[in-house]
Amino acid sequence: MKKFWIVLCVLAAVVGCGFGFTWYVVRGLEGRTDTSVKGGVLVWKVDGNLPEERDRTFWGQLRNGADATFSETLFGLLRGADDDRITGLVLDVQAADMDWAKISELRDAVGAFKAAGKPVVAYLEAGMTRDYALASAADRVVLAPEANLMVLGLSAELSFMKDTLAKLGMEADFVHVGAYKSAPERMTRSSASEANRQMIESIVGDQFDGLVGMLADGRGADRDEVARWIDQGMFDGPGAVAAGLADTLMYYDQMLDKEFPGDEVTFLDDYLQESTGEARGGKKVVLVFITGVIMPGESRYDNLQGKIAGSETVIDDLQKAADDKSVDAVLLRVDSPGGSALASDLIWHEIAGLKAKKPVIVSMSGLAASGGYYVSCLADSIFADPGTLTGSIGVFAGKMNRQQMYRKIGVNREFVTRGENALLFSDEGVFTDAQRTLFQAQLDGFYARFLGKVSDGRKMPVDKVNEVAQGRVWTGRQGVERGLVDDLGGLRRSLDATKRRLGVDITDKVTLVTYSEPLSWAEEMLLKSLREGGMARIGAKIGLPMGVGDGFAGSLGATGGAVDLLAGGLVGTLREDGTLAAASMLDGRPLALLPLSIRLR
Repeated sequence: MKKFWIVLCVLAAVVGCGFGFTWYVVRGLEGRTDTSVKGGVLVWKVDGNLPEERDRTFWGQLRNGADATFSETLFGLLRGADDDRITGLVLDVQAADMDWAKISELRDAVGAFKAAGKPVVAYLEAGMTRDYALASAADRVVLAPEANLMVLGLSAELSFMKDTLAKLGMEADFVHVGAYKSAPERMTRSSASEANRQMIESIVGDQFDGLVGMLADGRGADRDEVARWIDQGMFDGPGAVAAGLADTLMYYDQMLDKEFPGDEVTFLDDYLQESTGEARGGKKVVLVFITGVIMPGESRYDNLQGKIAGSETVIDDLQKAADDKSVDAVLLRVDSPGGSALASDLIWHEIAGLKAKKPVIVSMSGLAASGGYYVSCLADSIFADPGTLTGSIGVFAGKMNRQQMYRKIGVNREFVTRGENALLFSDEGVFTDAQRTLFQAQLDGFYARFLGKVSDGRKMPVDKVNEVAQGRVWTGRQGVERGLVDDLGGLRRSLDATKRRLGVDITDKVTLVTYSEPLSWAEEMLLKSLREGGMARIGAKIGLPMGVGDGFAGSLGATGGAVDLLAGGLVGTLREDGTLAAASMLDGRPLALLPLSIRLR
């Protein structure tokens, strides 16, 4: 066994040195990349979902690449609007796979170009509702001659698995607090309850109203005309121009020549890499992310459960900000459906201590619901986008009864116990009446404390908080009306509010930083070699067989890719609203989790 480990270590050292040598060879052959830009029209290729934060682990970088985050893209666009070298903006919209909150914020950034007197053109070869919602913020919309535009409106998809579980011999048993806390319905019902449907109708109605407003403002049309566009839904290129959704038909190269004749072209990806050389501001603001389902432990990415906001990692970032005397304020960016009640409370407690020392401003992204609202409610100010889903002040917990499943597969189980509740959270049977009463009392207690914390943070009477709680989800616009949110606005508005809190004029610069663990030198070296087929290029230059790098990197991502393929359907829905993450906590732990997954298409 000892020889085995010695050989393994020697092989690892040889492989590591080999990667280092080949990387340096390529660096020597290719030279350094000049990230300076000449200016001209800024071209933004809109393709992807723009994550809130980058997975800084080596494997995360290898799996997801180094694409820009949402905040990098947003602030890059805002910088471009003020940059005298940049003459205009092209939105090459290929797939705006983002939630409505992000689209709203990006539309505002596009508006900054228009306010600066710089022309903005959107180009689409095909587009769905979200693609067009973003494109409509431009001065002009250009379609490819054979483009297809489908502005189909919004739909909310709800899935119920009670009957599926029954076929498998399983039964979900849950206790909850809040008439609208309908998360367990997915597993305990075959259709939506009246309260759940009422809530969904309200959310979809408000989101649809916002969509109509976006398109009407962008295209200078009245709301009735926009409603007719949506009711028709499908347009070819000529039909879209005739109806007023687009201005003209051209190919991409023709569009650039026509709209920006003689201008240099700078791609946004390159622009974001440029070092501005500007002096940083005197005040320092830390941007702390709470992204994904809130759970105990460290933040991580799980191929099945999705992004996890680990309480230990978030608390560590908050403690760093509290202890760092150079930090003047914290901007908390929340994009979470909630999760563990315990983990949420631990983060809340850390925010309470931080707030006693420094201002804390919350910027809500697409989701800041249940536990996501729990960690937000204590902030000095809370801002949300109109399309943000927030609130959901409530709690639930339960377990899965697999008694019939075991019998179906021929497993007979016997238990030897001591104590009336030894099998309280066993998957052998449902709760007894006495257990349910005990469990309900504990959840009622947590709910009362949840209300109290929102009351303290929002300076609202507990009775008034309870009226807007009950597990009900609100849009950002509705949240402002009910006192759960201070005002509408995204990261830019939240940063302006932070400046005001610090006594700084909103036109002044501040230093905005994030806490993230940098990759080691060896990891950076290997990553640069593997990313985008880098190993194949190395092989071509030093005589290795072609495809070595691509095969290695591809094999590493094979499992994740298979899961992502499945995620397009039910698995994706269960991942988005935290159901898969919650399944790992079906042992009686209270869950402050969004009660639904609203897949607005």
